[in-house]
Amino acid sequence: MSLFDDIVTRDANCRKYGQLQQMYGTNDVLPLWIADMDFATPEPILNTLRAVIEQPVQGYNLDYPQWKEAVIHWYAQQYDSSVQAHWVHFVPGVIKTIVLSLMALTRSGDNILTCSPIYDPYPNLVKTSGRNLVQTRLIEKDGGYEFDWHDFTEKLKACKMFLFPSPHNPGGMVWRRETLERISDYCHDAGVIVIADEVHCDLTLPGKTHHPFFNLNEGLNSQSIVLASISKTFNIAAIQGGIAIIKNDELRERFYHFLDNCYLAETHSLQQAAIYSAYTHCSDWHQKLLTYLADNIAYVKDEIEKHCPLISILYGGASYLLFLNAEKMGLSDEQLSAFFVHDARLGLSPGYQYGPGGEGHMRLNVGCPRSVLEEAMDRLKKAYQKRLDA
Repeated sequence: MSLFDDIVTRDANCRKYGQLQQMYGTNDVLPLWIADMDFATPEPILNTLRAVIEQPVQGYNLDYPQWKEAVIHWYAQQYDSSVQAHWVHFVPGVIKTIVLSLMALTRSGDNILTCSPIYDPYPNLVKTSGRNLVQTRLIEKDGGYEFDWHDFTEKLKACKMFLFPSPHNPGGMVWRRETLERISDYCHDAGVIVIADEVHCDLTLPGKTHHPFFNLNEGLNSQSIVLASISKTFNIAAIQGGIAIIKNDELRERFYHFLDNCYLAETHSLQQAAIYSAYTHCSDWHQKLLTYLADNIAYVKDEIEKHCPLISILYGGASYLLFLNAEKMGLSDEQLSAFFVHDARLGLSPGYQYGPGGEGHMRLNVGCPRSVLEEAMDRLKKAYQKRLDA
């Protein structure tokens, strides 16, 4: 029996359970939507956090000792990447830092490119910051996504920044190095800054290889900012924070100067302590997690292929999020959502919220004990068969 088989009781303040009525109009669904896992945060991280909060004076602190060294070690171990300490900066969270990069590096009215379908905060934060949203439609093919290079390059010409999820959310695509190099080259030639959101990179499953964006250019002229966080992998999203890595000297000076002089990324003892502990003491837990998630994904794929043939799965090898394509069921988005909520009693994320290309899809979170997934698949199979028989 795996430690991930344990059912962990979550309190009423947990969004995954506490927002069910608001999200679905009922509490009678299995919540498989928001991107956190129903697994206990690793004990080494909790022990480190306890040591921080047990300090009798919770005053101003220096950076947590060796947190940057832990980041450097992790990237060397996991990605065979050589990261220099001055490339690394603490940030208040990935999404927050995307907003800050827009403020620091673009102007009101600038065009900002991203993909579609895409993690839904992206379009909102572009529009709210007073920039113009431009999207390139991804091509769904062979259970994954590809770029339409003509559309991408044409739209890139008029843009100042490309917001790029690597791996992709909601499709979990681990992009091939060839794809990443083309993006890097095109953006470099167009003078476009790349914000590579790599928050799901440490959830890349065995058999796939994640390439950090800063690795693509051996020189220092790549205009890219890599953003990462331990929040998804080590299930600690409640403590906001993250990591920026910038290789280019000029861009690094420009952006980190903005963060520091606006006091936007000051020391956060809990998050830095968690980063240190995750990257120093949780490697074994991390490998066991990836094995468990891989087994969960294989189980769900097998069940849906056998029993729900009108539903196919998009999954590119990273994260615990599967994108279900249910277009062959012939339902509108409203009907599809109602099918999952009222017939299958499952709380998933509707695909249309991820923009053009997401219609007729649903996002399923498999980051939970197998027994929960078994119940979910049983509900889905019964609802699916009942619809076919109607």
